[in-house]
Amino acid sequence: MRSMSIRVTGCTRPQGTCGSRNLFFGVAPQKALCVTAANTVVDGKLDGRKGAKGTGVRKRGVDGRVRSFEEIPHTGRSGWVNLVKFWREDSFRQRHKHMEQTFNALGPIYREHVGTHKSVNIMLPSDIGELFRSEGLHPQRMTLQPWATHRETRKHSKGVFLKNGEEWRTDRLLLNKEVMMSAAVKRFLPLLDEVAKDFCQMMRARVEREGRGEEGKRSLTIDPSPDLFRFALEASCHVIYGERIGLFSSSPSLESQKFIWAVERMLATTPPLLYLPHRLLLRIRAPLWTEHATAWDHIFSHADARIQRWYQRLSSSQGPGFKGGAAGGQYTGVLGQLMEKGQLSLDLIKANITELMAGGVDTTAVPLQFALFELGRNPEVQERVRQQVRTSWAQAGGDPQKALQGAPLLRGTIKEILRLYPVGITVQRMPIKDIVLQNYHVPAGVSDQTLTVFLPKIQICPQKLSGTFSATADFLCL
Repeated sequence: MRSMSIRVTGCTRPQGTCGSRNLFFGVAPQKALCVTAANTVVDGKLDGRKGAKGTGVRKRGVDGRVRSFEEIPHTGRSGWVNLVKFWREDSFRQRHKHMEQTFNALGPIYREHVGTHKSVNIMLPSDIGELFRSEGLHPQRMTLQPWATHRETRKHSKGVFLKNGEEWRTDRLLLNKEVMMSAAVKRFLPLLDEVAKDFCQMMRARVEREGRGEEGKRSLTIDPSPDLFRFALEASCHVIYGERIGLFSSSPSLESQKFIWAVERMLATTPPLLYLPHRLLLRIRAPLWTEHATAWDHIFSHADARIQRWYQRLSSSQGPGFKGGAAGGQYTGVLGQLMEKGQLSLDLIKANITELMAGGVDTTAVPLQFALFELGRNPEVQERVRQQVRTSWAQAGGDPQKALQGAPLLRGTIKEILRLYPVGITVQRMPIKDIVLQNYHVPAGVSDQTLTVFLPKIQICPQKLSGTFSATADFLCL
């Protein structure tokens, strides 16, 4: 049997949602081999569209046998022809639409070959569950080769985002203690609260200064995206490095502005590089690769500068006062905790801190924008959330963690936003053992294919929100 690594794309979409956000493929569909066109998922089955001959997913072939991998429906065998179509249809920026159309045409599983990239895409919860149950403690995730190539050419260590297997799990468990465990969250939650208060005060002042209406009841229509990105970067730096970088001032630093630009360019240049021979582009110094690498260089330079500042603060602090990642009793951020405990090498700390910074800005800002969007068009929910937060805050006596525990509607709102508008629309895996999906044999392996799980669809791209948001001073003061 040939060796391969398969990416499964799974989509579990709520009934009644439409549209979606994505970055990757697009190709002309072919005749479905296993199922009629897809529309909505109900109880693990796929409802057929108008004119379809059946309403369920065919679990076995006509002869009752498990079908071979080669029989999985596909979008065309020529990766380069498909890549041209991809480019022509602007599918790098509209991958979600392409995948929706292809699932509708080929059914809940199909193969795709675009440029140098091969994948098997799935969407039903039952198939996604089968895939995740098979991976054990050491999942094999798709490596973002453009990112990995940058680390290799610049001699940088790789963080957990670019690792797999036991090495990934070891580093991940160490990072979890400083980022995800309740004790860690309790330490850095006041830092987030400080940034959030300053952000709300800044926005309230702007509404009162530039808004229309009576004093104290003014409203202002704005594009919130730049402000939310600044908030996300300010909050991330405060938690990771334990210091503010002043993005809410009238003249934010050039260094921070360059970092935001670098993150945006890195994310924009990643999708096409996934399907192109990036090693060749590196050798010929293609503009696309140069822009991508330059963006990563800025991101690493930003992390270097922050780490150097941390060392300066450490050297200037009193020795006895520095304990447990705190100088003079003050929490010095995730970086301080990792440096003080010394369980990761300096290179690995730098690699993971850099990835946390690069990955924490848009993944925070975009969900916040969608949350404002949904709360703005559901004022009754907005009011209920506001009242519950205010009541919980008063009862918590200024403790942010207790206030969150007393605001289940706020937590539910955030979870629903992430369900409707997932930050990433796909999850990639390389099966570590043979599995059967939709009665097709999907072999394990580690070569050129991955399984891609297409996550819940979203309704609208953040760039398509008409660029406006109507804010009131009262709304900004939950």
